[in-house]
Amino acid sequence: MTDRVLITGASGLLGRALVDVFLAEGFFVLGQYHKHKPGECANCTWLAADFSTSAGISRFLLENETLFKDCPYLVNNYGPITYKKTGKLSGQDFTLDFFHNVVTAVDITRFFLDRGGLKSVVNLGFEFAGKIKAYKQILAYAAAKNALLLVTRSYEQEFPGTRFAMVNPGTLVGAKIKSPGGISQEPVQLAHVILDTLLGRIREG
Repeated sequence: MTDRVLITGASGLLGRALVDVFLAEGFFVLGQYHKHKPGECANCTWLAADFSTSAGISRFLLENETLFKDCPYLVNNYGPITYKKTGKLSGQDFTLDFFHNVVTAVDITRFFLDRGGLKSVVNLGFEFAGKIKAYKQILAYAAAKNALLLVTRSYEQEFPGTRFAMVNPGTLVGAKIKSPGGISQEPVQLAHVILDTLLGRIREG
């Protein structure tokens, strides 16, 4: 039977590359998108979802429960960024970034874990995950991604039957927001790294 993978944020710059790479590897792809449904393709089912509320996440999971039944792989790629000067950030900005980047990934992952059969999960971090530094424009996003790193490491210990990893990309070629002084990566190159990490062909670090 063809392995299935759920990829969240599958309609974005990296998401589209992930879909292509996983399809080329022989996977059946379940691709989550929000507003703009990509074009139809063989061995891929597009799933609409609004992850801005807990109700939206629950609706997505319950409506597609049958599709997820035999889906042992998960890529938590969804996670919008708040790009705002640090001095202008409010608590609400932190709440939103935490919800989108941590709560969504946790709720989806736990749904899969609770039903058994989940082999491997890759969470998407960012270039400086795990590093303590000051941020001028993406502090709320950085705080959320570092929290997701803690979740990833903790789940790795708590659920030894499932492989957990985080991949920390640099700035994607073609991205609207660029990291000053950071590394640059082609989306398809990063997609291959995520695929290999999910399948245990390469290890983090």
